[in-house]
Amino acid sequence: MSTSCAREYSRDGKYFAFINSQGKFVVYDVETSNVNQIYTPNLHLNVPCTCFAWVEIGAGGQNSAKKKKKRASGGSVPPQTFVAFGTSKGGVALYGLASANIEKVFKGSGHSGPITAIYVQGDCLLTAGADGKVIEWSLGECVQRKVHNLGVEKLTCLVAVAEGSTILSGAKQLKLWDVENGKVVKTLVGHTSNTVLVKKIVSQDGLVFILTGSVNDRNVSMWSVEGDDKSAVGLFAMDDAPEYFSTRMVGGKLHLVAVSKSGVAHYFIKSLDKININKPIKPNYTYEVALDAAGTGSKAVDRLPIFTASVEFSSNQEQLLIAYGSDLSLKFEQITIEKDLKHNVIIREQIKGLLPKDKSEKDLKAKTPTVDKAVAEFLNPVNAGKKSLKTVEIPMEARLENLALSADGDLKTNANQKNMVHLLVQGLHSKDAEILRSVFSKNEPDLIQRTAERIPAQYVSILLNELSSLMQKKTVHVATAVCWLKALIHSHASQLMALGSENLLSNFGTCLGIIEYRVEHANSLSKLSGRLELLVSQIDRTERLAKNPDQMVNAHVLIHQEEEDSEVDSVIGKEHGSSEDEYDGMMDEDGPEEDDDAEDEEENALAGSFVRLRNGAGKQGGRNLQVDEESSGDDEDDDDEEMDVSD
Repeated sequence: MSTSCAREYSRDGKYFAFINSQGKFVVYDVETSNVNQIYTPNLHLNVPCTCFAWVEIGAGGQNSAKKKKKRASGGSVPPQTFVAFGTSKGGVALYGLASANIEKVFKGSGHSGPITAIYVQGDCLLTAGADGKVIEWSLGECVQRKVHNLGVEKLTCLVAVAEGSTILSGAKQLKLWDVENGKVVKTLVGHTSNTVLVKKIVSQDGLVFILTGSVNDRNVSMWSVEGDDKSAVGLFAMDDAPEYFSTRMVGGKLHLVAVSKSGVAHYFIKSLDKININKPIKPNYTYEVALDAAGTGSKAVDRLPIFTASVEFSSNQEQLLIAYGSDLSLKFEQITIEKDLKHNVIIREQIKGLLPKDKSEKDLKAKTPTVDKAVAEFLNPVNAGKKSLKTVEIPMEARLENLALSADGDLKTNANQKNMVHLLVQGLHSKDAEILRSVFSKNEPDLIQRTAERIPAQYVSILLNELSSLMQKKTVHVATAVCWLKALIHSHASQLMALGSENLLSNFGTCLGIIEYRVEHANSLSKLSGRLELLVSQIDRTERLAKNPDQMVNAHVLIHQEEEDSEVDSVIGKEHGSSEDEYDGMMDEDGPEEDDDAEDEEENALAGSFVRLRNGAGKQGGRNLQVDEESSGDDEDDDDEEMDVSD
């Protein structure tokens, strides 16, 4: 049997019990959906129960001698159903379901604080308390056996992994303890808040796995007891934090149904060998119960929250046992699982116990008149005796003086500090959430420092507990809580050191765990923040360019301005001439240097003869000189011209 929580089925599945918000123990008959009994502890005689577990003891827990006499006479001894209560004073009591009263109280010193978790293992009863101890009790003798000191941390969950040798307990961190040696075998880290739901499952191969659910995490974590893995091996995603879950192994597959705080049942079917931590498992089926609003004419549909759901005590594998309603009235029903429908919305009528009274009963003899608040005048004890009320008009000068930041600011600051101290002390004394929320909403370091200096010393430990619960919320609240914690340590370091190491560790244990968890993930969160910032900047740039398309068109344009034709021709001519010179230079470089000198002399002689012919001097040694002149004229004349010069 798994650890008990605020709601649990009996071992045979005939009864369902829970502890309501008023401290009453309520038992329902599953078949008829009727209340079997309600146990209300007499607070001035008995202490209220904090947790419970179903147990079965033969013949009302009598001694074995009487059992042997009855067996010798031929009669069988049917086991009777009892409930083991863990009380707020640290003791254990045995409640008889047949007598509807506490029959026995276990003998022993017990816990020094309230019992937070209880687990039944054969004839042994294990309890975990806020004092960090795990105590073994004997169900047959109703006495205390052994005490295991596991530390000073407040324990919130407990399960026996192996009989008499290994225990899994813890709060945010789950610790696997070797009972015989009293040493920690392994520490499982992954939850951000206290773990309240624990269940042990065993595979066909004999491997042991643990399913856990915490107060604020919106998933059910799966852990492997064997091996060196200190993190979860699988996550079952939900819409809200789990309040109850039930499991069953069918053919190597895990059937898990979990009920969230929002009243939705999530049904998971997964093979154990296919569970991966990198991919959270989504539910195969989701169940919700809605009110029938056909005759009301209202468009809004209210939801009936699912209080519990079970696959262990359903009639067959194709059905699911659910109970919907509230702690005032529940109705149990077997729901057939439709494999083709993933999201199931079940429409039901309002439960009989929660139906409003008839209209005739609701009508009052004296009716309250309607009042127009705009015209009505409300009297207070000061002006109630006056016949007429005169409206007092505040002059504009006085209003401006109230709004102005003058030299009276110091007086207002001191008044605000005194008000903050009074509000904080009042909220801590009365545990008023609204007052504490108004105080913690101000994140001004100077104001927080001055307020922490003025707080009385007897409220320091209470303030630490409030800051621990505040640090378990969102990042905005964590930043405010860290600022308050820093100011408190600076102002009241002497009072904190006077508490001692054990009390100091118990007070700061939750805060230190949250700080270590956040520091461990600071590197990955900073990387994620950088990537998100880059993506957001790209998205903003895309939206800005989409709104201003002119910027996107003219963003990367190369402008080339063409010159005039004359300038282009001159540039082309220069380029052509330079290219011919380069070509001649390249051809000249191919031959030897002596050929270059000879060619230069021949060109100079030819140029000199050509000049003399043009001047009319054509006789050289009585020979007729013929000169071929090659000239490149216009582009249209491609023929070579020849000049004949005769005497």
